Amino acid sequence: MKSRKTAPVFMRNSPLYVPMLAILTAVELVLAFSAFGYIIVPPVSLTFMTLPVLVGAMLFGPAEGLFLGCVFGLTSLWKASVTATAHADQIFSPLISGSPVSSLLLSVGTRMLFGFLAGCLFLAVRKMRWKKTGIVLAACLADFLHSMLVLHAMQFLFPDVGFTLESGFSRQLSLSRQMSRLVVGLLVLAVYLAAGSRAARGLGDELGRAERIAAHPHALLGLGSLISLMFLLAIGLLHHFYGRTEILLRQNGVVISPETLSRFWQLGTQFLVALVALFLIVGTVLMLLEKYLLEMAQQAKRDMMTGLYNKMTLTRHVDSALSGSRSSGFLLLLDVDNFKRLNDTYGHPAGDRVLVAVAGILQDRFGRCGIVGRLGGDEFAVYAGGMSAADMRAGAEFVCRSLTELTLEGVEGVSCSIGIAFCAGKQGFSDAYSSADQALYRAKGLGKNRYAFEERPFPVEV
Repeated sequence: MKSRKTAPVFMRNSPLYVPMLAILTAVELVLAFSAFGYIIVPPVSLTFMTLPVLVGAMLFGPAEGLFLGCVFGLTSLWKASVTATAHADQIFSPLISGSPVSSLLLSVGTRMLFGFLAGCLFLAVRKMRWKKTGIVLAACLADFLHSMLVLHAMQFLFPDVGFTLESGFSRQLSLSRQMSRLVVGLLVLAVYLAAGSRAARGLGDELGRAERIAAHPHALLGLGSLISLMFLLAIGLLHHFYGRTEILLRQNGVVISPETLSRFWQLGTQFLVALVALFLIVGTVLMLLEKYLLEMAQQAKRDMMTGLYNKMTLTRHVDSALSGSRSSGFLLLLDVDNFKRLNDTYGHPAGDRVLVAVAGILQDRFGRCGIVGRLGGDEFAVYAGGMSAADMRAGAEFVCRSLTELTLEGVEGVSCSIGIAFCAGKQGFSDAYSSADQALYRAKGLGKNRYAFEERPFPVEV
């Protein structure tokens, strides 16, 4: 198992792993097919195409850096196939260069190697004492390494282009390139600090609990359907725009060759890809926000220690279940025997472990057919609307036996007392609780570590 010092910021089992990787992929596409990939602020030319690869390599590791490098390379290849005019640009396209394998190695192979090596650099940096400085230096070094890999490949695979490693190296050492790398390195550092912050860690924990408590099996399908619909609508708009533009040009005597028209359509397709990538970013963020808000709503309904419903939520469920004149069910109250003495003897952490164990036993036995909650302290309650008296008796016996057989480190002699009451016909939680509480105290009076039904008779059919 990787130590915390050398592990990536997000492990593959993190609930943020897939969303973050999807967002970085989408950002790479947006940068590739928009003006944001290269921003010129005289006298500095800022290049951000490597940024998603570096961020992915830093957050996740070499494998994800390699994947994002592949996305970077494929976008470079596609752009060169559509808009390349100079021979130096055409060598990046397998369709134009005349040497498809060499172009693939140049466009995609070098970028994949760059992403993998960047991931290795960031893993090595985590062993350093000054990690923040190391992150910036690793990002700058990896960006420089990317440039040198591409230059090496150009000189080796396409020697007739006329590029030399010496001339390319001197350009890479220019002030403009160094300032661009510094900006990229600081942006990577900003992401590293944000990802490692308490807020981000807390968000990951909350999303993880949201997945366990209330997973959405159709969330990805819904998101994919929305993106597909937006993509089809965008295709319709693009087709209308290009069709009307072609008609307007012909009316004014401008004739577009089939080759030029094909390139226009490919540019439009690249625009659509960037648009879908934007939809993916927004959709992923909205999905994460929905899951986070869902978890917040769940926390308001649940006991933080055990994960069971809290008293307020349980009360509402029972009142709702008993609102009909023909509704009926059983309310079970459980109290851990001698819990104060257990806390005094073994300590409060041991007492907390006992409460969590009790919650697990109740949930396992009654969770599928009832509502399980913690009322507070060592008192628990179960409402079962579809169980018979025999089922409740068997369930109570199971719980009592399971607790006496419970083995927790450093804790012995755990038991419980249980009271069970039948409730029917608009009785409400308070009335049912009063009856079950009397049965509970009767069980305690009989010697604890047992269950008791209320003395009031209930219909034979239950």
